[in-house]
Order: sequence, then C-alpha cells, then structure tokens
Amino acid sequence: MVDGTSAGWTGILYRILEHEADIGFEVYGKDEADLFANAATVLFSLITDLDRVETRLKREVAVADSEVLLVVFLNELLYVWDVERFIPKRLSVRVKNGRVHADLEGEILDPERHPVRKEIKAVTYHKFAVQEEEGALKARVYLDI
Repeated sequence: MVDGTSAGWTGILYRILEHEADIGFEVYGKDEADLFANAATVLFSLITDLDRVETRLKREVAVADSEVLLVVFLNELLYVWDVERFIPKRLSVRVKNGRVHADLEGEILDPERHPVRKEIKAVTYHKFAVQEEEGALKARVYLDI
C-alpha cells in the first residue's frame, strides 16, 4: 500500500489498495461533493499524469442513484473517457437528494502528452464502502483493470 497525494492536486489524501486482479483506493472528503471530486481525481490520476492535462474543454455529467451514487458517478466518468477520451482536470461537483451533477474541465487525450498508465474497465461494487471517519467521509473503491 502506498499513501500519497495526487501530483498537482494539493490536499487530496488517498491510499492505493492492491488486489489480485484489480486495483483499489481509499479516498477522503470533507463532504459528499468533496469526496466525489477527490475520487474522480484519484481515478484519472491512475489513468494518466494530470499535471499534463489542460482545461481546454468543458463537459457535464449528471447521474442519480440513491444506493451507490459514487460507483455510478465514477462509471459515468469512465464512459466519457471510453467514448471521447476526455480527461477531466478540474471538477465542480454538487450532490443532493441522491443525484450528482459535475461540471468538468479538461481535454481530449493527446498520446504525445498524456501517457496512459492504466486502462480501467469499470468501477466495481466489490468491497465498496462509504463511511464517516473522524468528521470526514472515506470511500473504498475497487477498479477492474
């Protein structure tokens, strides 16, 4: 296990969790919106070097699911990645009543500037958890690679 902060994303604390066939992470946030934005940042920092991504384009993502909203949200971001190869660098996230809305700023993958570190197939429900810990929220997320 490695502890750290995502390069260029001050204040995002996370821990990578090793697994037989997958990779996981634990991430923290002061509230749901912060947790969702931080989880998305960790997800894309596993895919590429976010320091090399510029904010040239905007996208919006909105999803609703009261049970596993974070998993659904991260999978929607992966869908945008799979279809458009869009890499978000900045996220503004709002979470309310089982719905999440995110405004994304980033750019389309440029293989010359954005080496792909890992191809992630999906965010899984395996060992997924969100809990409150010491006044903050903590999520455990596993990715199918």
